[in-house]
Amino acid sequence: MIVAIYSLGLKLYGGLIRLASLWNPKARNLHERWLRDQHRGRGEIAHQIDGKPVESFELVWIHCASLGEFEMAKPIAAALQAASSQRHVLFSFFSPSGYNYAQLNTNQTKVYLPLDGRDSAKRWHAQWQPEAAIFIRYEFWYHHLKTTLENNIPTFALGVSLRPNHFLFSAIASPWKTLLKNLHGIGLINEAMTALAKRNDFNNAFLFGDPKFNRAFDRTQQPPSPHPILHPWLIQKPTLILGSAWMPEIALLKSFVEQHPHALKDWQILIAPHDISAEFCNKITAELSALNPTTFTQGLASPDTTQVVILDTIGQLAECYRYGTLALIGGAFGKGLHNIIEAAAFGLPVIFGPNHQKFPEAQQFIEAGFGFSVANESDFENTLMALIQTQNNSTNDAVRTPHALSALAQQFVQTHRADIEKFANLTYPNAQNRA
Repeated sequence: MIVAIYSLGLKLYGGLIRLASLWNPKARNLHERWLRDQHRGRGEIAHQIDGKPVESFELVWIHCASLGEFEMAKPIAAALQAASSQRHVLFSFFSPSGYNYAQLNTNQTKVYLPLDGRDSAKRWHAQWQPEAAIFIRYEFWYHHLKTTLENNIPTFALGVSLRPNHFLFSAIASPWKTLLKNLHGIGLINEAMTALAKRNDFNNAFLFGDPKFNRAFDRTQQPPSPHPILHPWLIQKPTLILGSAWMPEIALLKSFVEQHPHALKDWQILIAPHDISAEFCNKITAELSALNPTTFTQGLASPDTTQVVILDTIGQLAECYRYGTLALIGGAFGKGLHNIIEAAAFGLPVIFGPNHQKFPEAQQFIEAGFGFSVANESDFENTLMALIQTQNNSTNDAVRTPHALSALAQQFVQTHRADIEKFANLTYPNAQNRA
């Protein structure tokens, strides 16, 4: 009965998407992608691999809900392909934000996953014939999971995060729980979650780690690519970076500057809003008018005297963290916290709001001593002032030095990476030696 209701709900959702496609461009695009990819055959992969037809290779299917899960999956895919040159990775997505922005490497293909249904899952699997399947994080699509198991496909869920009140532990989730118990492995992101899974009879649970740490660490190992305008400005002084900021974070900063007008006089501030529209950036400019901010696209007419820059473009934030000192990350005064691991990987202590319960790395950072959750202006004032004073006391005027907590943050990210290579070489079945 539960599965029948689930299937009916998805059919209704698909019907609404088809209806909305008559006037909504985004719905139309998604509907057209679904139609195209659910009729797309395996032979349509755009190129051969090493001069051989794709049927000669081992197709590994990795499903990601959106771009965040794809970033988690990238190091997994890289390790799987490094372990065997025969592997071609098929990424599937449900969200256009994942499909449209996913940048693939060699021997990788991306498609939309059709809506989960008994017939659509069987048809899709028959077309692609994956030889292994990996579902990232929470992607427990019932019929697709059931079909992989019925076809004896080695199937894993990796980077899984569980809490005591998780959906899987409820009575309504019993059909999914039965399926997941039959997966070849469920890789949890930390020891506590692995123990929780085993207490709930998931005997196939194992400690995998969090591949988000791998992706963030990998970024730190890439050669610097300093922006010709931002880099000279960033290295002038200690920099507070507001990453993926919304208005609550802007309000905290405004209040702090009003209460302590001289605390940041020897600092500079980079604001990377989550919404880079001109309308939102103008709101930030109005709120922080006392600091006379400038947007990146307007240019830095006087870099030496510019204290606040609003980064109104996409693609530069990660490299900016390389030169930052402290980070205030947005989202946790709303629905959920944005990426704090990326900033920590570059050695920045991170401040964030109170709504981070679904992001276990936040509590890990707090317990490790370089993450700070603030609930109001007073919390933020005390936290930021303490971090600024620590930096000011340790800074040589002639040298821009990292924060005292920088090494702690970097080491934490480095040591908490998922053991992806071990999974690729030991857990995953070896590729067959095909002609």
